Amino acid sequence: MTNKERIQTVLRGGIPDRVPVSLYKINPFDSESFWAKHKSFEKLIKKAQQLQDTFVFYRPKTGFFFSAPGSIDVKVEETHDTPTSTIVKLTVETEHGPLTRVARSTNMSIHQWVVEPWIKRDKDILKFLSLPYVPYQPDLTDLNNLQRNIGEKGFVVIALPNPLGVVGFLFAPGDFGKFAFDYPKLIMQLLEKIYERLLNLYKFISFSITNVIIRIRGAEYATPPSLPVEYFPDFKRIFSDFVLRFDRPLIETLKRGNFNYICYHWHDGIEELLPLILHLPIDIIEPICNSYDLPNRILKVRRIVGDNITIMGGILAEDFDFRTKEEIRNMTKDCLIQGARKGRFILIPSDIPESAPIPSELEENYIEFLESGVNFGRYPIS
Repeated sequence: MTNKERIQTVLRGGIPDRVPVSLYKINPFDSESFWAKHKSFEKLIKKAQQLQDTFVFYRPKTGFFFSAPGSIDVKVEETHDTPTSTIVKLTVETEHGPLTRVARSTNMSIHQWVVEPWIKRDKDILKFLSLPYVPYQPDLTDLNNLQRNIGEKGFVVIALPNPLGVVGFLFAPGDFGKFAFDYPKLIMQLLEKIYERLLNLYKFISFSITNVIIRIRGAEYATPPSLPVEYFPDFKRIFSDFVLRFDRPLIETLKRGNFNYICYHWHDGIEELLPLILHLPIDIIEPICNSYDLPNRILKVRRIVGDNITIMGGILAEDFDFRTKEEIRNMTKDCLIQGARKGRFILIPSDIPESAPIPSELEENYIEFLESGVNFGRYPIS
């Protein structure tokens, strides 16, 4: 089987020659990626080229908060505070005053560190609500090029946020819960405003592409610890109000379009909320991962979601830092036994290394994960 055929067989409910195994967010054939630019990842990249079933992530260029380019003037100021890091300040003028965001990045990591978030006080929410909106249909030519270039080596994943994924991003890490508690009506207005914009984008996407995975993220902002249970004890109701209310019609919009696979990004620690997720017409849920301390999570989630939803998961990223190669090998085998016996399973880690250089022990553990996935993932699995 080709890599694409293997992935597609799993998504369609069939049994492939072996379980697809992937680092997921790393495309080893992309010479411009963060990982390709750092020599310490060279061995891992080569091994991924040889073994993994590749996913290629694509994010549509959607304009400033989904409004047509030119409809909102964004001032960009860039300074280099060190030879390897950059500070970028974005400023947008609104009828209620300016909005600003300051973030720092370094070429040694894929992360951005938010120095000053878009929303710092309740007045900033009013500024955001006043921003103009001109519907926009992004150019997908580069997506077609991606699909052509990856060919049979992998599968394309279109990454889209839900409304909460957009709204949560506006705040400093950890601040969304405070604003949701103090200003629930303003937060709901923000969600409704973003939903309107995303609905137009989802409609366009649904009829413009076919046979790709559409990955939706953002639900984690409405789960503990982002919303502490001490302040949001009825977390199922909050989750329904902040997430399901908007995600259900958005996903149904995608389902009414061309044939694609809907993937729901879900941090699987809140098992009480998982049955609510199953009311959404999704095809895939990820990342569902075992850890050294919680070795049977994949098995528990498999029992909840049944055999008709594809689970993408494997080992929690933190364990790659602290476990031996033998432990990683045994944990990988357990993941496959728990999740893949009847198909509908793709082996991925919960996350990937995001800073350079990568320690050699960490690199070896990720290579062991790939090799063990291939060696133990051949059907029948026992």
